[in-house]
Amino acid sequence: MPRNDEPWYADAMSRLRIAALAVVVVACKDPDRASRPPPPVPPAVVGAAAAPAVDAAVDAPPGPVDWSFLTGDVLAVVTVDGHQRPARLEPATGRWQPLGSGDDDLFPTGHRVRGAVLCIATHGATEDDHMEQLALVVGATVTRVGPAAPMVRNPTVAAAGPIVVESNHASYRDLFAVAPTGKVTRLTNDAAGNFEPAVSPDGKQVAFASSRDGNAELYAQPVTGGPARRLTEQGRDDWSPAWSPDGAILAFLSDRDRAARLYQMPAAGGPASRLSPDGDARTEDVSPRWAPTGATVGFVRRRGTASTVNVVDAATGAVRTLTPAGVDDVEYAWSPDGAYLAVVRAAGKAAPVVAFIRVADGATVAAVPAEGALVRWLP
Repeated sequence: MPRNDEPWYADAMSRLRIAALAVVVVACKDPDRASRPPPPVPPAVVGAAAAPAVDAAVDAPPGPVDWSFLTGDVLAVVTVDGHQRPARLEPATGRWQPLGSGDDDLFPTGHRVRGAVLCIATHGATEDDHMEQLALVVGATVTRVGPAAPMVRNPTVAAAGPIVVESNHASYRDLFAVAPTGKVTRLTNDAAGNFEPAVSPDGKQVAFASSRDGNAELYAQPVTGGPARRLTEQGRDDWSPAWSPDGAILAFLSDRDRAARLYQMPAAGGPASRLSPDGDARTEDVSPRWAPTGATVGFVRRRGTASTVNVVDAATGAVRTLTPAGVDDVEYAWSPDGAYLAVVRAAGKAAPVVAFIRVADGATVAAVPAEGALVRWLP
């Protein structure tokens, strides 16, 4: 069984928590904390006007913003009548348009399923009554799917296949597949726990972390069920698998060099190579995500409350830090074409913003007010 103080465990348990402006992932020392509802964020005005230059450190150009780069939907979270809702950025007005309805809090996951925004719905203010469930949101309509449990985390989906999700629906932590028909299939059954599923781009395989053989290692198995293949075998922990867009490579995190760093390996298994630089031993890397082009991997490097968004060339290993000095970028999402990043940016005591970075030159081209440390960008 994994130790609760391991970095990989803390990230797996905390991925969907809304942090208080400074960090997007809250390390949790006791597993019960992960089943509590996300903490509230400071209230903000829903539909606040766009602010291309909220703070000097944001370094966005003055004057009107050219939003022609904004393809797809950028989502954040806003508070409406005391409930947290996904909200879509409307470029014509620079305002956040809330989605969903009802008494549950809704948190967008970064996936679109059959035209709907895939969210996690949560309700209940205590450990005794707190429950979570997947929800498909179209406009104000919310349709709940899959198992309801104190913890429903890390949903992943690809192609036209099922949603695979981590949950304590029937055990400490296992993976379940939710078919388009609503049928739920249990994929794993291990007392040590199975975490952070990632479905391959072709929808046929799911990679995940598991402590079934002692320390956390990476495994893969068919989405339809069946035996798992072990992909890594180290004396330390491996976690957070992320498939390259062509399905050939897995990026992942590991503390095999003591601090959490970014690595890549063939998706079928084989030797791994490190992608992120060594740096300060007190730093850790989180949130590996491939650019849609497949040439670059993004990650966040944290040191205490300080954090930067970085990109690394998967072929050459060249790393660039896109966060300017004087600010913290605590969360990010790739644009559908990979040319831009949306980041949640905090600067001192200033209110957070969602800033947009042009990856080619690192320039911040726009920024809008934000409530909390969550941003998603859907095609």
